Amino acid sequence: MFVFTAIIVTHGREELLSKCLDSLRPGFPDWQLILLGNGEVLSTELRAKARLLTDHVVFLEAEGKLAPGKARNRALREASGDWIFFIDDDALVLPGYWEIVLPLLKEEKIDVLGGPDEAVEGMNALATALAMSLSSPFCTGRTCGRHKPLGTKLRPADDQILTSCNLWVRRSAIGTVLFPEDYLRGEETRFLQQLAAEQRRLFYHPRLRVGHHRRTRLLQLLRPTFYAGYYRSRMMKEGAGRGNGAFWLPPVFVLLHLIVLIDGPLFLYLARMYVSIILFASIAAGTKAKRSGLIPLVAFLHYFIVFIYGLGFFFERALPRRRSDPPAKSV
Repeated sequence: MFVFTAIIVTHGREELLSKCLDSLRPGFPDWQLILLGNGEVLSTELRAKARLLTDHVVFLEAEGKLAPGKARNRALREASGDWIFFIDDDALVLPGYWEIVLPLLKEEKIDVLGGPDEAVEGMNALATALAMSLSSPFCTGRTCGRHKPLGTKLRPADDQILTSCNLWVRRSAIGTVLFPEDYLRGEETRFLQQLAAEQRRLFYHPRLRVGHHRRTRLLQLLRPTFYAGYYRSRMMKEGAGRGNGAFWLPPVFVLLHLIVLIDGPLFLYLARMYVSIILFASIAAGTKAKRSGLIPLVAFLHYFIVFIYGLGFFFERALPRRRSDPPAKSV
């Protein structure tokens, strides 16, 4: 039995994965590492680097690329640690992380633990602006807590402020709960919702931070942002988080664009109000980060993310209920 098992599912990001592995140094040998090549063969160099970290390494390779939840469930079956540490292949543990997390793992009241991610130095302008936008409540609502510290101390949490790139779960608390295997985005959110429904205790520590490399091209944002809205709508159809009306704001925002066909002056008035709000938020973010040159890009990403997310949500909402969908119920 090990103190923890770190699970990393990887596909096509060998350079970033190498940096992730370099950061996994808890200071003791009693831990397990599981690397799953999702539709790819793990290189000899990566295997050698992993073996230098711990003697307890499991290499898995899926012939075809699996859905994220299915890949994580596959890795979970091989885990032996008291705790499971999920970290993305494009994330890395920051200095001081292990000194904070290891004592928390000994607290019996904690079943699930996580913290925020943050921008990594050296990213290009788009990736840096994206990190700034995601940390803004005007862009991501309450889930901005996934991307910037909320408060200063350990606090109870829920699925909205915990992220799969920096997530600890007590193995004994998982029970029969699995990641949904037919989700292409948001599978960790559904997983956390199910754990909460099983009365597991979720916590968040703002100083438990990982660095996270962001996408470097705008087109790379389209699919994950669309799917984020799409699968959030599906979760709500399935009864998870139905009472949170904030997730309706992006699809309503999309529909408001139709006002231009009915009342042009009203549309311009609302557009000016919205532009003023996101410019204010972007100026504040750019000034705080001392990156004033990124303010226009941050403002654009506020609009882009909310609009594409809303399209995904609206698209799924417009679809007829699948026969396999369970009846809606509160979670």
